[in-house]
Amino acid sequence: MDKLIIDRNYECFCGNGIAFDYAASYILEHTDKEGTTGLKIAVVSDRVVSGYYYNRFENQFIERGIKPVLIPVECSDSGKNLSAVESIYKYLTDFDFGSSDWIIALGGGGIIDVTGFVVSTFNNGINFMVVPTTLGAMCEGSIAAKALLNAGSHKDELATVFRPNIVIDDPSFLKTLPEKYKHNGYAPIIRYAMLDNTDLISDLEHGEPKDLREYLNKVYAARAHVEAVNPKLLDMGCEIAEAIESYFRFMNYTYGEALALSILASVDERRREPLRKIYESLSLPTKLEGVSGKTIIKTLQDRLNRRRTTDIDMIVLDSDARHWLVRKIPVNQAMVILAKRIAAICDMENMK
Repeated sequence: MDKLIIDRNYECFCGNGIAFDYAASYILEHTDKEGTTGLKIAVVSDRVVSGYYYNRFENQFIERGIKPVLIPVECSDSGKNLSAVESIYKYLTDFDFGSSDWIIALGGGGIIDVTGFVVSTFNNGINFMVVPTTLGAMCEGSIAAKALLNAGSHKDELATVFRPNIVIDDPSFLKTLPEKYKHNGYAPIIRYAMLDNTDLISDLEHGEPKDLREYLNKVYAARAHVEAVNPKLLDMGCEIAEAIESYFRFMNYTYGEALALSILASVDERRREPLRKIYESLSLPTKLEGVSGKTIIKTLQDRLNRRRTTDIDMIVLDSDARHWLVRKIPVNQAMVILAKRIAAICDMENMK
């Protein structure tokens, strides 16, 4: 087991199998002996993840005399909303959870966001452990600054501070992860690579990194460097990605697929073809299907109109096409830039 450097005020540990032993050990080590009597632990997970892992995950607590409460939440991209939050509140209040008890998010980014939102808003707070089960959740969701929820078809409209006590990255989860969701996690890594360290992409060209601990440290270092330069850079690709997700109501494209398409659209033409080949090797989409470019442009325009602002922050390349910058651009000019980007991932006839 290794401690990773994540530039956060909480710890992150990585190791094969540690989710199934160290989770219980950590909680008991960080609970007063007097507090272990009557200690309550809730595990928030979805049916797929809990079906694979819950019995084994639960056993470590039962062996120590604690019976956790499983809170099942259907938390796909479309289910990351206040209804999911309310269902968790009900369990916590029904079982009389308090601030000295623990809640564990066992799952992907949606589970982590919903649980993080609950933790930040429930009573006087509650201890919070994050156990990400997907590559995307390890690389992004578990170290995010905010817990985000959707409102209807609108992406990440609600936000609160994300405050876990600990994150446990266990590479063994990735061995049983469906290919679609494994590839979904590559998109945020590609964003970090474009913004800071292109070696992150080179390491993926031959498949999943052999040493995930070492690789995650590189990912976290890249993210920390980008945040230090300007946290807004981490919004690279969000405009088009969120428009794709909103149009399809989170159905046709996963978050990672939509983000990957948006990043491909955002880079300059010189970089686009090499990046497209990497996408193909990682089974990521290189073309937006099932909708016209004109429709996505309208979706984008509607989203910008809702902001009621004349300028927006956009992430663009500098004049030498070497560094990404955050620039405040008038909405009408931004739409011209975004339309050109959409043309790069849609057939030109769809732009009519």
